[in-house]
Amino acid sequence: MRGMWGILESNRLEHVPGTSLLDDDADGATVVSSTLKRGTGKQQHIVLVPQPSNDLNDPLRWPLWQRDLMLLMYLYVTLLSVGGIGPLLSASALILVEHFHITFTEITLLTGYQLCAVGAVGIFISALCHKYGKRPRFLFSITMAFVGTVWGGAAQSYGSLMGARVVQGLGTAMWESVMYSIIGDLYHVHERGVRVAALTIAISGLANLPALLSGVITQRLGWRWMFWLLAIFLGIGVFLLAIFGWETAYNRAPIYNIDTSSNNNVDLISAMKQDHSYIENAEPSVDSVEKAQAEEDAPIPRKSFAKRLLPFSGTYSPDSIIWMLLRPFIILANPAVIWSTLFLSITTAWFVMISFVIAQIFSAPPFLLDSAHISYMSAGPCIGGILGSVICGLISDPLAISLAKRNKGVYEPEFRLILLLPFLVTACIGFFCFGNFVEKGYSPVVMTVVWGVALAAQQFMSVAVGTYIIDAYRDISVEVFIIGMVVKNFLFFGLSFGVNNWVTKWGPARVFDTIGGIEVALFFLSIPVWVFGKQWRAYFHFKHIS
Repeated sequence: MRGMWGILESNRLEHVPGTSLLDDDADGATVVSSTLKRGTGKQQHIVLVPQPSNDLNDPLRWPLWQRDLMLLMYLYVTLLSVGGIGPLLSASALILVEHFHITFTEITLLTGYQLCAVGAVGIFISALCHKYGKRPRFLFSITMAFVGTVWGGAAQSYGSLMGARVVQGLGTAMWESVMYSIIGDLYHVHERGVRVAALTIAISGLANLPALLSGVITQRLGWRWMFWLLAIFLGIGVFLLAIFGWETAYNRAPIYNIDTSSNNNVDLISAMKQDHSYIENAEPSVDSVEKAQAEEDAPIPRKSFAKRLLPFSGTYSPDSIIWMLLRPFIILANPAVIWSTLFLSITTAWFVMISFVIAQIFSAPPFLLDSAHISYMSAGPCIGGILGSVICGLISDPLAISLAKRNKGVYEPEFRLILLLPFLVTACIGFFCFGNFVEKGYSPVVMTVVWGVALAAQQFMSVAVGTYIIDAYRDISVEVFIIGMVVKNFLFFGLSFGVNNWVTKWGPARVFDTIGGIEVALFFLSIPVWVFGKQWRAYFHFKHIS
């Protein structure tokens, strides 16, 4: 049966995970019980998805200002750990080549092995986060990032600098992937779009800011100060996380998860709050409803500040570590997971690649730019990334709510994919123009603008795919983003051995035309996700629970 605008319906389950009644004020919307919690002010008609429990340790019960400040702290560390560590050496490549008497390829390999370390540790991060929560992994990651950065500043040889980059990589994996699931922990469906947009600013929108600064720092203070200054800011991050990076993992009573459940928990919540005898025939489980009922009758107080500082807060899953290590690979049976993995990993890998051919391209004739002027070119992608993310933040949630209103108040995660339309336009302009303009010798100013348009495309893609996965597959979102991050990092690790030679042999125009063609193909792979996405959500949840 065909639903709204070509999204195929599914009758396999009582409720398809991801689908939810978001706006009960829409024309034709199903009337739901007044016992469900809703937004406040102008959003009082918005049903909170998932429903917050009565346990004050539930992150959804924390004050919004507190959640936003916590997210802002995480974004600060993400910017340093992903944007700071990853492309840190790009603008200073020429100086490092001269200092260590090595080639551009060997400079690229410094980041290649760093990203290899990120990919290698990713699967273990996923398993440990599910088993023991996210706070221990965040503390480990920021510590490794800090130690590796201090080591990098003190490195006296190419081999030592390589070791420092690998340790930095061990501290980066958490911030590249698990941060998306933090948004799922802290926010309701209608609040996630703007926060995912803010996350994309930290991960990629401002990722070129350190490169913008590093060239100037290298030229004026020496290349070691890139590491020393980054270490200072990372040290601040270590302190902030130790004090305010509280655990966001939480085992909410399943009936409150009206988005991920295969049962219609809306009626169950209403009956539970009005008639305690309903527990006797409750689905999906009596224990689930009894836990929720106990919280309704006697709200659980919030843990003290001292207890929130503890690195470990217990276990969050009965599954074995071995099973959790396998899960990121098992979920690849889902076509939507394959699609998101390809989209996120391939697109992001291109931008990492670009940052390392910039020095090669623009230090050569006819440009002949020094490291400082090469770093200035990063202003374009910084501005483009920020503008793209701001636009996504302004339209993502309102667009989802508007489409839900047109769909009788019912929200489908596929509505998030509308943002891939501006992605297609900006990706074509950015990639196809970049290589051809380089070969025609356009000014660096024009090139940095085109680079900025390309990075804006990545923001549209990241917000669209990121919010879709969080909303459609929140219960496996950690694994989805982890596997995407692993593929991306190993993909670039492979590219790092030959990307500079690839550009030399093919020429910038042919290389970037190829990249642009791949991005267009990835866009068209999104059409089956729009059409069959709801059926895949139902099928793979059904296979999981049967």
